[in-house]
Amino acid sequence: MAQEMNGDWYPWSIGTNGNTPGDFKAVWARIHAIVTSQASNVSFVWAPNVVTDGTQGFAECFPGSHLVDYLGLDGYNWGETAGHQWQSAHTLFTKSLSTLTQLDSEHPILITEVGCAEGDQSNLKPQWIRDFFTVIGTNDRVAAFIWFQMDKERDWRFNSSPLSARAFRESLAAWTHN
Repeated sequence: MAQEMNGDWYPWSIGTNGNTPGDFKAVWARIHAIVTSQASNVSFVWAPNVVTDGTQGFAECFPGSHLVDYLGLDGYNWGETAGHQWQSAHTLFTKSLSTLTQLDSEHPILITEVGCAEGDQSNLKPQWIRDFFTVIGTNDRVAAFIWFQMDKERDWRFNSSPLSARAFRESLAAWTHN
């Protein structure tokens, strides 16, 4: 619900339409109360965007451990394109994962959206995929991830090339066997 609130691309984003972190938390609490009073089987995932040049910090938007079931995090490596630069998975996720673990010490972490654009060399995306699995593999709280498997603004698909598909298959197999 209301993901990526620390960006500037949604109507609920902090700073858009005069929205403040306090407003976000108040609305989250209200929706949580309404939904949980009617449906006890609903889980709440709080999912900011990773902190990058185009986003702001998200700690002030955290509604509290008692109002979430999962901590989420969305992150994309846009590659070398207007307004973006190639970022390693480590650079993209590590600081934001650390912030999540400081905000809440108990709930599982989900990478709720992840994708990587093609690089200007054929080995860049496969290496990025391997690095991503290293990042999530070294954080015991990361329980799952959802790869954004679309060719949309960029070709985010993990199988956009045979090398990327192989890197994904091998890394996934190693991650699930740990």
